[in-house]
Amino acid sequence: MQNLSWLHASRGRGRRWAFTLVELLVVIAIIGILIALLLPAVQAAREAARRSQCTNNMKQQGLAFQNHHDVKKAFPGGGNGTAYYQDANCTTERYGHSQWVLLLPFMEQSAMYSKLKWGVNPAPATSCAASVGQTPPAINSGWDSNSAVWQDARIPALICPSCVMPNLGPWNNFTSSYYGIAGAVPMQYGPEPAGRFQDTSGMVHNNDGDWGIVSNRGMVPGTGNPSQINYQTGPHVLGKNMSDCTDGTSNTLIVGEMSGYVVNPTTGAKADRRPARRWGWHMGGLTGWQSWGPHTNNVTLRYPPNFKCDWTVTNGVKDWAAWADASPANPPLTSSHPGGVNVLKVDGSVTFMSDTIDVESMTLQAVRDDGLVAKVP
Repeated sequence: MQNLSWLHASRGRGRRWAFTLVELLVVIAIIGILIALLLPAVQAAREAARRSQCTNNMKQQGLAFQNHHDVKKAFPGGGNGTAYYQDANCTTERYGHSQWVLLLPFMEQSAMYSKLKWGVNPAPATSCAASVGQTPPAINSGWDSNSAVWQDARIPALICPSCVMPNLGPWNNFTSSYYGIAGAVPMQYGPEPAGRFQDTSGMVHNNDGDWGIVSNRGMVPGTGNPSQINYQTGPHVLGKNMSDCTDGTSNTLIVGEMSGYVVNPTTGAKADRRPARRWGWHMGGLTGWQSWGPHTNNVTLRYPPNFKCDWTVTNGVKDWAAWADASPANPPLTSSHPGGVNVLKVDGSVTFMSDTIDVESMTLQAVRDDGLVAKVP
């Protein structure tokens, strides 16, 4: 028989049972390179989807504002004065509700809205001093009187999917990612003091200067309708209407995004500076905050989007010493979207405001009636 040992040896030498270590390392390196190349694209695609959802949220808000205006001929008030006084002498204040509460029926939340308690007007006469009546039950429409309604509440249209900040609101509900625009700080008090908007009418300093500057020149001011004096309070107090927006509905902001941290440029530390971070989306101001007071679910613009600062010392961004649970009046609009924030205009359109926007342009868009034309890129 022919000797075939050479054939078996040849076959043995030709078998490949596994990768060599070098080959395995090369394959792993190639896979790592592919992942490194693809991961940013995947992350960018996910963020694009989240930003698109954020835009849709604000479009829903815009429809709600428009429908509220169609029904009530005005936009909802921004918080202060939206609860009745507790007594006919108008001395005992109560906490009111935000604009979001009045928009509930227009955001497919009628069931929630129908459960709310609103209180009774103790001063139906023409002035507090002339009123005589019984003291009604204490009702804080935006706070504990409706805690059962706020409990575990979630309204998707008020939560940006890119927001990574914790929900610190009471009763396990949430803090909104979106805030009404109360107006803008006159530019002589801001980072670009030579800007064109210098008008101080409608401007209110808080008592000690720490809280910042409150404006009533926007579409969601903190004091409702200034023509309504203190005894005219309660849920019937509305905000501005279309005719008040003399600068044009396509030129004027009504809501801005605030869904990201404020960053300290020196230390890199981050802080949640949302005005309602501990109060929840439903909280308004006290009844008597008609001429001064902080914001809760609205904001007076002073600094550009995603402005970096030391929030412990920056005017309008630091806390009021007497009330450290609330943010001040002028924290910047913020987001986790790269390069800027989403904003809603009075006409219902949503645009992306760049971090590099000229402060004057931002300021003019926040004021409804300055008569100045904003240079929008």
